Amino acid sequence: MAIRRQMYEWDLYGADGFVPADFPDAGVEYSIFTGGFGTLVNEVNLVKEDEFIVLDKIACSPGVSPQESVVAGGVLTKWVPNMQIQVVIDTTGYYRDPQNIYSSGVSGMASAYPSTLEEIPYYELSPSIYILPHQTWDIRYTFYNDLKTAFAEGYFTSIADTTALGRVWVSYTLFDGTDAFIAQKLLSIGIPVSVDSVQWFRKLLIKSRGLDTESFDFYLKAAKAYRENEDQKAILTGLKPYSPKE
Repeated sequence: MAIRRQMYEWDLYGADGFVPADFPDAGVEYSIFTGGFGTLVNEVNLVKEDEFIVLDKIACSPGVSPQESVVAGGVLTKWVPNMQIQVVIDTTGYYRDPQNIYSSGVSGMASAYPSTLEEIPYYELSPSIYILPHQTWDIRYTFYNDLKTAFAEGYFTSIADTTALGRVWVSYTLFDGTDAFIAQKLLSIGIPVSVDSVQWFRKLLIKSRGLDTESFDFYLKAAKAYRENEDQKAILTGLKPYSPKE
């Protein structure tokens, strides 16, 4: 059993030259894991039977206009990708447009990476995304400023290998073993899955050893106890307690 905080950074840099086939097309979606560009793991993310994932942060390079790029002596030293990222679970995209049609996702202007303390957090992944056993998941990016066209039109002749063309940041919590089972049970009784809730429920199970922990009443009482505990925390920290009537 384990609860592990996982973080993954995808980067795409220049290569002291420019071969169009080595860089992504504008307007096309690519996987940060298997898409063929940047830092890759070349492996589909499949959640195993004894795992449970809570995805809570995604971010990418901010920017809109290619005029923010910098060229010195024909060498591109700064590029703003106008980038968006999408979360895909199995074959379903998490982000959709107002017509409920698959979209490119959230912009780096809303969820920027890297970020600074001075930046306003325009977007947070809330609530977190649960990825269940036997599901596959992916993070996909799309560039909308066109490197290949800029090169073909003579805007630059090469890209320095220190020039960051696009970056993606992903963080999540991986529960495995019995902790994954507890996470699934919490989800089934309507309790948000987090490190705190899983650890709390494990303690409850230990205290109740020998009792009929499979009964509906047990889980109903557990859910009520957890909610009361969270409300008490909210009161102590000056926040308004949760109310199901609101």
